Amino acid sequence: MRKRLQGDDVTASGLGASRVGSEVSGETDSARSAARPRLTWGIVSALVSVLLGAAAQASAAWVSDSLPEVLVYFVMPGWALILCCHLLSGVAALAALVLLVPVLVRRISRGWIRRLTAVLAVLASVTSALPWSMYSAGVGLAAVAATYAQVTASSGESVLVEQSGFDPQTYSVYSQKSWGLWQRSVPWLSATEVFEPKDCTLTGGSSNLVLHCGADDIVVPRVGD
Repeated sequence: MRKRLQGDDVTASGLGASRVGSEVSGETDSARSAARPRLTWGIVSALVSVLLGAAAQASAAWVSDSLPEVLVYFVMPGWALILCCHLLSGVAALAALVLLVPVLVRRISRGWIRRLTAVLAVLASVTSALPWSMYSAGVGLAAVAATYAQVTASSGESVLVEQSGFDPQTYSVYSQKSWGLWQRSVPWLSATEVFEPKDCTLTGGSSNLVLHCGADDIVVPRVGD
């Protein structure tokens, strides 16, 4: 039987410390590997949020300058599209915060600085969400201020009937200027009786179109006439 020497304890302690160090290092590497996808997706979400927000803001400025004579309409009116961009931008920003903040905060070594940073991040998020929410509410009001229905004649020509969301008896008509853009051709009118824009019919004449909505027949000049 081998006699235990004094140096054996030192060797065993060194091996134990090395094993513990390896385990800690392995756990750290594993945590970093797990955090890497969150960091990547967080950055992607932040970029998507910025791009959508910038596009929505620029579109809102352009639409505001073009209204009321020119209307943007792709399946839904421009304000509804802008509202969708704003909402998607907010969702992407929230996803970026959820993914990025925990990963970045955990990298701070000092406990009190880590906690302070987490609190400040939450406060900054809430503060920035307030004006965004108010702006989105304003865009939402603009989106529901009127309803639109596209009416197509047998010849293939189309018009958009705009009905006020606040006074259903008030309406106007847009003629198609180009793909996605509509030019107001009939200003606001008061209908004899309330009608559903989707129930209107359109007939083509030699020079003008005639829109039939409820008890009213409206002559719609072609764009460029």
